[in-house]
Amino acid sequence: MLEDTVCIVCGAGHGLGEETAVAMAEQGATVVVNDLGVDVSGEGSDSEPAEETVTRIEDAGGDAVAHFGDVTDFAYTEALVAETYEEFGRVDSVANFAGVLRDRMSFNMSEDDWDTVVDVHLKGHFSLVRAAGAHWRQRAKADEIDCERSFTCVSSGVAVGNAGQANYSAAKAGVLGLMRTAAQELNGYGVRVNAMWPTALTRMTEDLPGMAGADPETMGPQMAPAVPVFLASDAAEGVTGCTLAIMGGEVAYVSDPTRERSLSTANEDGRWTAAELADRWDELTEGFETAKLDRGY
Repeated sequence: MLEDTVCIVCGAGHGLGEETAVAMAEQGATVVVNDLGVDVSGEGSDSEPAEETVTRIEDAGGDAVAHFGDVTDFAYTEALVAETYEEFGRVDSVANFAGVLRDRMSFNMSEDDWDTVVDVHLKGHFSLVRAAGAHWRQRAKADEIDCERSFTCVSSGVAVGNAGQANYSAAKAGVLGLMRTAAQELNGYGVRVNAMWPTALTRMTEDLPGMAGADPETMGPQMAPAVPVFLASDAAEGVTGCTLAIMGGEVAYVSDPTRERSLSTANEDGRWTAAELADRWDELTEGFETAKLDRGY
């Protein structure tokens, strides 16, 4: 599905990124494997993870090169895209799996815990969208684009909220807003921008309570690459601004936030009052889960 294409996969030294890079190479792509080689919390750096993914691809008969760097650095992502184009003459797709975790309840979270997670996930995505989008826009204006290009953002089901992950949830929700906006901005230049919500057993999730007892055979990262491979391929022509969730053998289409129900005020001046809203709250929210919590006391 990806013959004669050049795909950049960021955060491809481990887990979902690694499996996606391998799957893209198996489908015929030349893969540029980016990874900074940090641990789960974002500490340290090491070129070895990216190099090991390249070796795995080459041992299977595929083509890949390693590219070591930090996706939150605008100068680096510009260089990543430019050097890929200079070496291979094209950049067909980018997918960004770079991520870290620093879980804390919001009242215990440090400024550094917040900044690090939001920077890697949200700023990292913007840095890449900015660099790749500018490159593709320039190529399109020069009439060098022969088919649609693709950018795949990586969000998470945690975007709906999860206790202990305020930084991660906010960043992943922000990725979806960025994706929808970039899809609109780049559509005229032949660029698709989509997102995925992968759920898999990886080094980032193995200690989470919700993954306790998960089977690596049915919930491992090897179960997820069908989504990014599809989104990078010509089979997804015209597909943009969409979010696909994948968990084991299940794929879901994720809807965008929308107004579920609306009411008009009964007041003569056409203005809602807090008292009227309180009186009609059950009418507005009937059938929906609301923010009323069982506090246990």
